[in-house]
Order: sequence, then structure tokens, then C-alpha cells
Amino acid sequence: MSNINLNLYRIFCAVASSKSYSEASEKINLSVPNISTQILNLENQLDVKLFNREKDGVKLTDAGKELYDIISKGMLAFEYGEKVLKEKNDLSNGIITIGCPSHITTYYLMDCIEKAKKEYPNLAIKLVSSANAEEMLELLYNHKINFIVNDIIPNNNTDLIVKELKTVNNILVSKKPLKINDVKELEKLNYILNFDYTNSTKRLVETLSKYGVKINDTIECDVTEVRVDAAKRELGIGYVIKEAVKRELERGELYEVEIPIKLPSISINLISIKDQLTKVDKSFIKNYLMQ
Repeated sequence: MSNINLNLYRIFCAVASSKSYSEASEKINLSVPNISTQILNLENQLDVKLFNREKDGVKLTDAGKELYDIISKGMLAFEYGEKVLKEKNDLSNGIITIGCPSHITTYYLMDCIEKAKKEYPNLAIKLVSSANAEEMLELLYNHKINFIVNDIIPNNNTDLIVKELKTVNNILVSKKPLKINDVKELEKLNYILNFDYTNSTKRLVETLSKYGVKINDTIECDVTEVRVDAAKRELGIGYVIKEAVKRELERGELYEVEIPIKLPSISINLISIKDQLTKVDKSFIKNYLMQ
């Protein structure tokens, strides 16, 4: 087993992610000379050069890159373990970081957060909403978020736990009232859809194909709010989660397209890594998400 002090690896990761001693100094509250000495100490113990000095900072050598790829993941696990041990058993002063796309946050998750914050004002919640599904899974694996709330179903992975939180309906929306009597009429319309590789679009296409209907999208976008805006501008028929356009429907800004068939519903899922939820996470999920 290596006798290298774990703190040397912390310093190494700080410099590697910062790309300069001065920036790393601010992150870990060590002087630049001290950091330089510790990096030299680590290089001597490993008998390898880890950084090359450049005009704008430092750059990892090939050996440094290889070490960082391995050590950084381990350091994230250590930091997460420390966080779990320091967490309190309740929500009064805990911290939760959640990955959830903006449209699901707006119509679903924010209600849960509002209830939790009313009861526990000091509960700190961080939301990651701009990342796509793949990026969120990467953040989850790297312990940058605690869990994900999304409509995705990850590929089979024994490390992931997926629990259904809620079933929601997808609808077609238009700027003006529209009633379709014959399902084949849908082929005459222009559509605003999520990307064709997403589960929501795939399931829509599969459902319509059962009726011999083939549709063409004129706009593809993975952000619900943008699809809604495009529908308001009469650029096509938007395909969205009904709850995400509740206000627009109530105000008459958009109308649900009346069609003679039932469109596929989707599940909002809780996605976490097996045995990696903190006590605060479990409390929030049980008391607010699972209601």
C-alpha cells in the first residue's frame, strides 16, 4: 500500500483542475510556495514529472493526466464520504444537490422544494437544470449531484436505482384551437419536437406509426420552454408535457390539440446511485417527492 499522504493528492487535484498554483491557492487556502513544495514532494515520491510550467500557468504531463484521471474520481468519493458522515439526520441544516431539467423543476420539483423550505428554512438546495440527461448522469457518478429527477430511464446499470415518482401526460399544443377528426390529418401539420433520439419523441413516433401516421418535425429542441415559445409563434404544433403548459392553457395562450387517439404518457423518475443517498436526501425524498 502507498505511504503517500492523501493531502498531497488533494493538492495535486486542486492544481490540475485549476491549471495554476495561484488559483489552486485560493481554493485550498495554501500559499503558492507551499503548493509548489508539496507538488515537488509528490513528484519525488512517485518519481515522475506531473506538471510543465507555462506562461499562463501549469499543464499536466501525460503521466499527470493519467494520474489525475484515476485520482480525481477517488478524491470525489472521499469528499462525498466525508459529506455523508457530517450530514445531520434531519433537514434542518442539510444540503441537497439535485439534477432536474427546468420544465420538470418548474411544474413539479419546485412545489416539493417550496414545501420543504417552509418547514426547514435553513435547508440548502442546489439545482442543476441546464445539463442534458447524459451530463446529469456523469455529474451523478462524479458525486456532483445527489440524485436526479427526470423522465429518462438509464440503460441497465446495477449501480443505479430508478424509482417512479409520477406519471404525466404528453399533449400536442397549438396557437389556435384545433380539432383533428381523422388521425391521418396529423401528417399535414408541422411539428416542434424534442430530438428524435429522445424517449418522448421515439414513443410518439411509435404510437402514431401504429395508426399508419408518419409526421415530420420542422423544429427540434430539447428544451420544453423553447418548444412552447415556438408553438406560441405559430411555427408548428408543439409536443410537451401537459403540466408544463398548464398556465398557457388556462390563459388561452395555447390550446391542446384534440385528437382521436391517446398519446403516450411518461414517468418522472428518481435516479440515484445504489447506497449513495445521504440521510438528508432520503428524508427529502420520503417526505416531499414520494407524496
